[in-house]
Amino acid sequence: MSYGGDFVPSGETADTPDFPKLFGLSLTPTVNGVLVALVGLVGAYLLFSSLVQPALQRNQELSQDIATKEAQRQNLELFKKQIEDARLRLKDAEQLRADVLSLFASEKSVDTLLLDVNERVQSVNAGITDPDQRATLSKFDLDAEASGPVVDGSLGSEVNNRLERRVYQVEIKGSYPQTQSIIRNIERLQPLLVISNFKTDLDSSTQEVLFSDQGRLLGQPVTRITTGFQLAALVPIEQSVAPAASIPAVNAPPGTAPAAPPSPAPSP
Repeated sequence: MSYGGDFVPSGETADTPDFPKLFGLSLTPTVNGVLVALVGLVGAYLLFSSLVQPALQRNQELSQDIATKEAQRQNLELFKKQIEDARLRLKDAEQLRADVLSLFASEKSVDTLLLDVNERVQSVNAGITDPDQRATLSKFDLDAEASGPVVDGSLGSEVNNRLERRVYQVEIKGSYPQTQSIIRNIERLQPLLVISNFKTDLDSSTQEVLFSDQGRLLGQPVTRITTGFQLAALVPIEQSVAPAASIPAVNAPPGTAPAAPPSPAPSP
């Protein structure tokens, strides 16, 4: 019988290709394809693990490092701004402290206080030639017992052991307008002064009623009064000439000369 295709003799088996064998396994094209695919996968894994994965890990580490550096830079800028703000606040506080301290008396102003008060007394005598009509500063004595560091809280507990009183017993004689003018001028002195224990007495000799020989009422002399009071100058302890050993000194403001004697270490 004849066929249209290849002639296959009956009873005969077609020859099979002779494929090489490896470990008892014939390396057919299918097997070779599988082996090549496996080798490709292993090679790709080795390439990824040896080259790509370290590069990705390094890139991730660099990204984290960049983020850390950026955060540190922002924190540094914030820290610098906080330092600058703190410096500005410190400068304002020092200026405020210097302004406050300038209101108080200093050793120099205390040393000239007698001259300053006497100058105010003499200023009201301008144009007065009659000694009986002139105002006088009859007393200006330091009251050592009343002077000393402020510790009684009378000026506020915050200034205890930080201010010292220099108390003077003052007495002025003159007319009421003269005395009023002197007191007002003393209040205008630059150092902070506290006036207390104010007392005024009339001079009885100026209250006499005089008549002429004809019985006419003569002009009465100007009524004179004697005014006494305590005048206290407040001096910061740091400027005190004799600060107590147990009193902590206050930090001197910028531009303030230190006290002549050694003073205790400033309080923090």
